[in-house]
Amino acid sequence: MRRRIRDAFCGIAGLLLWALPAVGQIQVGELSTNLSGVISAGYSGDFGNDIQSSHGLNFGGNATASGYYYSPNFVSFNLSPYYGQSRANSNFQSISDSSGVNFSSSIFSGSHFPGSISYAKAYNSEGQFAVPGLPNFTTHGNSDTFGINWSEFLPDWPSLTANFQTGNNQYSVYGENSNGSSDFHSFGLSSSYSIAGFNLGASYQKGASNSIVPQVFQGEQTGTITTDNSGYGVNASHRLPLNGNFSTSFYRSNIDTDYLGYSYKGDFDTLVAAAAVQPNDKLQMSVTTSYTDNLAGILFQSLLQSGNSLVPANNLESSHAWDLTGGASYSLASNLQLQAQADRRDQTYLGDNFGATSFSAGVTYSHGLLGGSLNTALSLIDSMVDRSNQNALGFATSASYNRRIGPWFVGGSFNYAQNVSTLLISYTTSYYSYSGNVRRRLGDFNWSAAANVGHSGLTNLPGTNSNSQGYSTGFGWKQYINLTGNYAKSNGIGLITGGGILPLNLSPIIPSDLITLYGGTSYGFGLGSTPLRKLTVSASYSKSSTNTVNAGIGSSNQFEGMNAQFQYQFRKMNLVGGYANLSQGFSASGLPPANISSFFIGVTRWFNFF
Repeated sequence: MRRRIRDAFCGIAGLLLWALPAVGQIQVGELSTNLSGVISAGYSGDFGNDIQSSHGLNFGGNATASGYYYSPNFVSFNLSPYYGQSRANSNFQSISDSSGVNFSSSIFSGSHFPGSISYAKAYNSEGQFAVPGLPNFTTHGNSDTFGINWSEFLPDWPSLTANFQTGNNQYSVYGENSNGSSDFHSFGLSSSYSIAGFNLGASYQKGASNSIVPQVFQGEQTGTITTDNSGYGVNASHRLPLNGNFSTSFYRSNIDTDYLGYSYKGDFDTLVAAAAVQPNDKLQMSVTTSYTDNLAGILFQSLLQSGNSLVPANNLESSHAWDLTGGASYSLASNLQLQAQADRRDQTYLGDNFGATSFSAGVTYSHGLLGGSLNTALSLIDSMVDRSNQNALGFATSASYNRRIGPWFVGGSFNYAQNVSTLLISYTTSYYSYSGNVRRRLGDFNWSAAANVGHSGLTNLPGTNSNSQGYSTGFGWKQYINLTGNYAKSNGIGLITGGGILPLNLSPIIPSDLITLYGGTSYGFGLGSTPLRKLTVSASYSKSSTNTVNAGIGSSNQFEGMNAQFQYQFRKMNLVGGYANLSQGFSASGLPPANISSFFIGVTRWFNFF
């Protein structure tokens, strides 16, 4: 009954809106606004083993209302509600049928007290659970975010900016029997002031997050990640003779977190000072020094990504680090530059003291070559670790080249490094990557292809390597046909987070039972065509196979997705139809793969209401 009432209401509203004339902008008193949108109506259905099957008439649409009050610099706004979207009847060609609203507003943007407000709410929206280098697994759930920002910029007074953000997300992964969620909030203050040639600044941040992570690849109970962090700092800078500048900063951080039962709590201070001069257009010189009384805190921050909380090993808790770096660069020509650098580092961790001195020299060069453009760089690094009689020689090089050869466009790049220092003195990293692309146009035909390969890992430390490969090609003939294909292969180590698997560096400081090994392959195809002037059709297919191992528990994971859509335009209306299918499963869950399909056929109409 509720669905029938909803459909009837939407149908009546749709018919009324269908009849509205397009009258442009409306102004009521000091309010000026525009409203446009798209309304859809048709027959749709959903069926599968992981959802409740349904079919029947469906109404949906989206709208955008924008405008201002009094003047755009006083109060302006943009409101975008949507209903019954992200389905096979939408450009997203996805499974879930989502609704929600996005809102943003600027207040007093032309004054000394500008502010902004934003809000977003989504129901049954589609999301992704990431796998590095491979197609992501599909999730669905609800989310909302809210943010407010306000500033004060009075002449001859210190500036002040305050911001607040909060949000939450509840989701589930198709083919897995546990749910995930995350929520966060953060508050920040910052201020700046200039006096007697000094640029001064101060800041304060505080935030917290909580995530429930579905153990998609482990078949165990869901895990919890909590983080509470805060910090404050000051900074100052001043111009120096010889076109130079001096800057210094101090920041104190506090972190209290728990990652799947592994906890970390601590304070750490970081002090940085830097000076640079440029005596002439060719020569630049700089020196930088930094100190932290808690190296574990710095390492912890390096592992924070997109709000995910990761935990270093507890045996790094008593640690500190000091670094002094001096460097210079000289331009022999506009396209040729030499660099030199000396670095001294002292660190305490793993119950021992470490020290290292390194010297490096490099050159960058760019020039036209054989009708194309060549860019290259090379640097050599000589490092001596204290209490060691051996020098470690490292180097890094890169090159890229692009050229047109008649109807051909070719390009490529290459990067390679060996024994490059990491945040920890006793560990170095090596990596390589190369890529190439080619395009060819012959009359109404065009063809393109691209490839990329990458490898990285800690030197002389087995089990820390990550590899990736990707290949793609495309063929087109006018607007009638556009074919694409792709293949990818990836493997490495990472950590399970609320957003999927996060690629991992510095794995020796992570407890081994938290590390996830992953590997897999994927391929896909796509087709697009405009056989008639007002008719477009498209279809895509992708499939991936992934294997993961965590704490001795392995899982074979499968993903397969297919989408097809057509659209025919007549006047301001479109006849549209679409089909989407998703098959996704994880052997560790002990459940059969989820197999879900959705289809739609109907009409849409665009309106400019006012």
